[in-house]
Amino acid sequence: MIGNTHVTVPGSVPPGRFSSKLLEKRDLSDRYYLLVMSRPPAFDDPGPGTFVHLLVPDGGRFFLRRPFSILGCDEATISLLIVEKGTGTQILRRIPEGTELDFIGPLGSSFPQMPGRTVLAVGGGVGLAPLYFYGTRAVRDDCDRYRLLYGARTRDDLFLDSFEWSVEGIAFATDDGSYGFSGNVVELADEELTRAPADVVFSCGPTPMLEALVELARSRGVPHCVSLENRMACGVGACRSCVVPVSIDGAESYRTVCKDGPVFDAEIIVWNELPRV
Repeated sequence: MIGNTHVTVPGSVPPGRFSSKLLEKRDLSDRYYLLVMSRPPAFDDPGPGTFVHLLVPDGGRFFLRRPFSILGCDEATISLLIVEKGTGTQILRRIPEGTELDFIGPLGSSFPQMPGRTVLAVGGGVGLAPLYFYGTRAVRDDCDRYRLLYGARTRDDLFLDSFEWSVEGIAFATDDGSYGFSGNVVELADEELTRAPADVVFSCGPTPMLEALVELARSRGVPHCVSLENRMACGVGACRSCVVPVSIDGAESYRTVCKDGPVFDAEIIVWNELPRV
């Protein structure tokens, strides 16, 4: 539901714990890679924006799981887009196909369906995952028009040669001008909103990008729905290690990214108090 500059976000659904076989592992660039797991029969249909909490298979060395947004899900598989940032994601990149993976999911809230509406989605980095997933379902959910803008530092981080792009209406921006729009993806979004106004903006990516999009959407009077990235431990809202500050009707409080989010109405987030992720 859209009202004024606010948007209603669907709540989370009860997750399950599963074991799944790694079917495919594909390097997309020097930093990004794709994991494709078998989908357990009891795994609930995930909404775009939800994530899985994956146990790093390293003999119990890593106690905390790692959260990864779902890039795609069909009757047989679940796909995850991962960027190599630390030891855990380095290990996941090296595990062989056929490995059994332990995960919890689907977790968190999803982007709302927008039947009959036009949606402008803006992503950076692994923030592509939930927006790409939404794009694969936009026609099924009767979205009138879905436009996806994806920004990266350079052409290599767009993995154009190693990823099967299957979402229509996608445009790219690179900071160094090596492909697509020359400049950052927020600048491209500004041009796009001038050319073709949208009913709502969806976004996911680095915090500075999201903050800039908040100002852009606010200046255009367009509701903005954002998926946040944050470090987390339990993934189910119990430990509260991933809380973010919010302000609702003038009352300030905190919400967990893992359970109350990761998708929020951008207008309730207290952006100047967020950690830079």
